Amino acid sequence: MYLIPLALIAGAAVGLFVRGSTDYFFATRVVFWPIPAVGVALQALVGSGLGVPYPSLLTAVSLVLIAVTCAMNLHLTGASLILLGTTLNLIPLVLNGYIPVTVDAVVNAGITDLESIELVRLGAARAFRSGEETLWFLGAVVPIGWFKEVFSFGDLIVACGLANLGFRVFFPLRETASYYDEAVEYDQFRDPSQPDPFEGYEPGHSTWSASTPDVVASTKNPIAPPETQAGFSTLEGTSFLDSQDEET
Repeated sequence: MYLIPLALIAGAAVGLFVRGSTDYFFATRVVFWPIPAVGVALQALVGSGLGVPYPSLLTAVSLVLIAVTCAMNLHLTGASLILLGTTLNLIPLVLNGYIPVTVDAVVNAGITDLESIELVRLGAARAFRSGEETLWFLGAVVPIGWFKEVFSFGDLIVACGLANLGFRVFFPLRETASYYDEAVEYDQFRDPSQPDPFEGYEPGHSTWSASTPDVVASTKNPIAPPETQAGFSTLEGTSFLDSQDEET
């Protein structure tokens, strides 16, 4: 199962190669990042072969921790895929107490043949399918001969999510707008006759001296009052026609 975490490294390498930057990585915000770290450590402990007690329980706890963290970090690209794949792996583990593995998948992956199937050692939280499992098709049923490994559908989804996450951490969908980008966009719609309130602004300063309008120049050109027309007058918002006195 070490191939699944390698998807994260592969995605990150491709992101850097395509024109990514480590600045995006350091700017990435992960909510409660120690929680998935504990989950990954538990999975590594179970898969280490040290014979830890309750391997299925520890695996289930690790999957829950990873799923909860992904649910709290859906703003990260790939977190939703990891959440879906982790949930699919958690379902057969909770329902059956282990992840079912089919004999055909092991043979088709090139791990061994039917005569030596009893010599195969599965993971601590895995067991061969007996035929009485619930939702057994969510177990390890997908053989990949290139890696000589058997995966579940959840494993493949998690790998895709990790690759996507690693790629987008170094090469995001769009860059964060800077002050200079906002200033250029502002200048496109600003009236040239009006003073620029951002004049003299320096990023990182809380205050700046903005330019003030030319009051002296404005007083030299006062606004002309509206012209009145003969025969009309206005009183409290109503207008009427001045009638002329008729000679009798």
